[in-house]
Amino acid sequence: MIQENITEVRGLITGGGAALASAAAPQASTAAPAASAATPVAKDAGVAGTVTLDPALTGKVKPNDTVFVFARAAQGPKMPLAIRRITVQDLPYKFALDDSAAMAPGMMISTFAQVVVGARVSRGGDAAPRPGDFEGFSAPVKPGTGGIEVKINAQIQ
Repeated sequence: MIQENITEVRGLITGGGAALASAAAPQASTAAPAASAATPVAKDAGVAGTVTLDPALTGKVKPNDTVFVFARAAQGPKMPLAIRRITVQDLPYKFALDDSAAMAPGMMISTFAQVVVGARVSRGGDAAPRPGDFEGFSAPVKPGTGGIEVKINAQIQ
């Protein structure tokens, strides 16, 4: 699972999707455990909240479309610090992202002053954003913040 996460991060950094598509299938079976991993966030260690889909987009997505929920630094690298993979049918989704889900050594949520939580419906299942995908973001928040609301409500052009 760690190797699959590393592959996803590398794909996000380089914008490559082909390698990510091959990593998508093995993780599909782990989507349910990720949903149960949404536990309260420890002070200064992560972020927690809920991801929802704008009702206007309901007919434009399929229940099995992949959804990526991620935290990234508000200022600095756009590489996700932590990420979860679920499906549209799991929405609304209560998430908790913290240092235990760090994608790279030294790139932990708690080391940044502010992070942004994003969620994206990937119509092709790739971790890299593509035109036609749908996304939404939180305002910048400090690590340790709970009750964050992320609404997927915009289409990537």
